[in-house]
Amino acid sequence: MSLLEFHYRNVLRMLPASYRAEREEEMVAAYLEYAGDVPDEANPKPRWDEVLSVVGLALRVRLAGASGPPVYFAWGETVRMVALFGLGLQAMLSAPALPLLPAMSENEQFFGAAGSADRLFNIGEVLLGNLWLVAFVALARGAVRTAKTAAVLAFGWSFLVPVVSGWRAMETFGVGFVVLSAVPVLALLFGYHRDVPPPRRSWWVALLPPAAAAAALYAVNHYATGRVTVGDTTTLEILATWTGPPGIIVAAAAAALTLGTGGPTLLALAFYTIVSLLDRLPDLYHYHGGVEEIWQVAALQCWVLGGLTLILAVVGVWRLPIHRRLQERSV
Repeated sequence: MSLLEFHYRNVLRMLPASYRAEREEEMVAAYLEYAGDVPDEANPKPRWDEVLSVVGLALRVRLAGASGPPVYFAWGETVRMVALFGLGLQAMLSAPALPLLPAMSENEQFFGAAGSADRLFNIGEVLLGNLWLVAFVALARGAVRTAKTAAVLAFGWSFLVPVVSGWRAMETFGVGFVVLSAVPVLALLFGYHRDVPPPRRSWWVALLPPAAAAAALYAVNHYATGRVTVGDTTTLEILATWTGPPGIIVAAAAAALTLGTGGPTLLALAFYTIVSLLDRLPDLYHYHGGVEEIWQVAALQCWVLGGLTLILAVVGVWRLPIHRRLQERSV
């Protein structure tokens, strides 16, 4: 075996063993024929474009569509549901701010002084943050390219641009924020490839979650205004622990389990529940020694998230389409 052939076979190890068993020899022969005679003394290696093409092929095989092997189809569907729910979560967090933008723009304490860089970034963050909404609606309606473009721009503005520009320090980003922002974008880019025909969901699926979030935020703000008037800050802090990602994730997980959704959806929600749990656990230390009611609510939330993670993972694996498809093939 030549050194170049050895390197090619190492690169092809990124592909599943079943795929290599069928096509490895053919692929190696094609690569070697194209490369020509190269002596081992030249220390030949595969070109970067060849390596990247194998990486792309490995992702398409391992995150297969409905025509792929059952186990890889199950993985692919789970990653695609991670993308859909993650974009939906970001859309629900960002969309409610859009109707409030005119009122917020008049508040210099919120946006910053007129003409300042802080004001420009804050307004841009609200406006471009709603690209999450565009990405979610586009993905739900089957416009994958639009969804990918909007998601990358939203992530770039909300995270990369502030850090690179120095406008916002890295320490201001929690691990939960980074994971909940980056993972849906990566899942969208890798999970929806050319071998996966994008599903076209109804407008109800595309518009109901952000609309419900906007309505809920309006109700919460109305209630909070009354609590501020009477100086009830404890109730406001308790309410704040449930109005962010943990509250949305718990509600979505409970609805998914009740409606009997498929395994990939449940496994995607299990991922988000454990991320939310890991992000919430440090708050137990933060709240310890403070108001007892707030600490109790945070502890209850951790228990709920932990229990849901276990339930979603077990039920999700049981409901994976791999079981159904294996049964169909055995008939």
